[in-house]
Amino acid sequence: MIRHYNVHISKLWATVLAFFLSLTASATAQPLSLDSARTMALEYNKSLAAARLQTRQYEHTMKSLRANFFPNFKIQANDIWSTADGVLSIAGGYLPTFSYSATTGTMVPNVLTDATGNPVMNGANPVFKEYAYFPGADIKWEMSNVIQVGVTVEQPIYMGGKVTAGYKMGKLGYQMSRLNENLSAAQTLVDVTEAYTLLVQAQEMNKVAVEYDTLLSKLLRDVESAKRHGMVSQNEVLKVRVKKNEAELQVRRACNGVKLAQMNLAQKLGLPITETIEADSKTLTLHEDVSMGDITSRPEYQILDYQTQLANQKVKLARADFLPQVGVAAGYNYVNGAKVNNDKFIDGADFGVLVNVKVPLFHFGEGYHKVKAAKLEAERTQLSQQDLNEQMNLELRQAWNNLDEARLEAKMTETSLQQAAENLRYSRRAYDVGLESLSDLLEAQTLWQQAYARNVQARCNWSLQSIRYDKAAGRL
Repeated sequence: MIRHYNVHISKLWATVLAFFLSLTASATAQPLSLDSARTMALEYNKSLAAARLQTRQYEHTMKSLRANFFPNFKIQANDIWSTADGVLSIAGGYLPTFSYSATTGTMVPNVLTDATGNPVMNGANPVFKEYAYFPGADIKWEMSNVIQVGVTVEQPIYMGGKVTAGYKMGKLGYQMSRLNENLSAAQTLVDVTEAYTLLVQAQEMNKVAVEYDTLLSKLLRDVESAKRHGMVSQNEVLKVRVKKNEAELQVRRACNGVKLAQMNLAQKLGLPITETIEADSKTLTLHEDVSMGDITSRPEYQILDYQTQLANQKVKLARADFLPQVGVAAGYNYVNGAKVNNDKFIDGADFGVLVNVKVPLFHFGEGYHKVKAAKLEAERTQLSQQDLNEQMNLELRQAWNNLDEARLEAKMTETSLQQAAENLRYSRRAYDVGLESLSDLLEAQTLWQQAYARNVQARCNWSLQSIRYDKAAGRL
């Protein structure tokens, strides 16, 4: 018995502790503001993180293309081992001789002359006084192991504009990737704002359903009390009970809607979908009168402009392949290897300079057609830019119209809600004093609930249209 008593006491204390902890958590928990939700989304959104990585990728690509303007230093080493060898034979024979002439200071041939002093000729060749005999030689060579080590510097002088065009294309790609990052951020803000607004709407609709259910619960108690005193019939009680059942179903649906909206927002924020989030309806973005903007601040507009510039650079890149190209290279190399008659033949270093000039002449119209195709692509890109700009202007106008209509609808539903609330108060007082029927009171409550729900939906739609207009006008 004592053991069971202790167990019950432990459970009691655990229950009390859990109760107080829940009270503390509910007291300290603060609703998540829209600005906080946007900040979290920008920090944890996966598509935005991918866009940032793409920007870094294009940044490194641009820097790699910029390196083509500068010399390229290379060190290289080769070790060639070959079994190639051979023998070069030089035939022997008689060689003419020469003597030094003090008069001319040069070597003169020892030509045999006749009595008149003219050279003695053997056919077409002169006859010499003396001949030296060369016995001939066999020169044996072999490749064996040849080692070459050197440093080379290469510098393009003129590549037909290819280096400049390539760098400009890389720079445009980097700028476009940054704009695409801004576009992803803007879309992320739109998505999280829509999810946040839907949560606010679900919470407010839940409040409507709960308040409507509370009204019907009070009315049902009053009608049941009146029935016990014989003041109303059972039919009146059934009418209220039917409405009460419908209200309970609406409360359940509203609760489920809140849970789904919380899961949706948690997914946008990168949180576990089981996270319980409470949105603050006071932080919604609600634009009052706004002037008509323009599309020049939108990332899409600037991306299209860069795409047109990119297409023009592609024309220059295609033309560069068919223009003269000039480059220079310098190298310092050390070579060791090869043998002649078993002696090392090469063992030394040298410095060399190479100037390369390439001038394309004719390749059956390849260059002309490539450049023409690139020009047509540039024209097509420009036409596409104009068409998409017109579509963005239409989108901006539609977003402005939707915002204007949503703002007007919210104002009108606000007035309708005030009127419905006043009508409900009047109907309740009239019913309490017997001047109005139960059906009229139920209808007044239904009208109030509908007006409340339409006002919630209108205000949330106003918030959605506000953020969509901001995106269409490039204000995010």
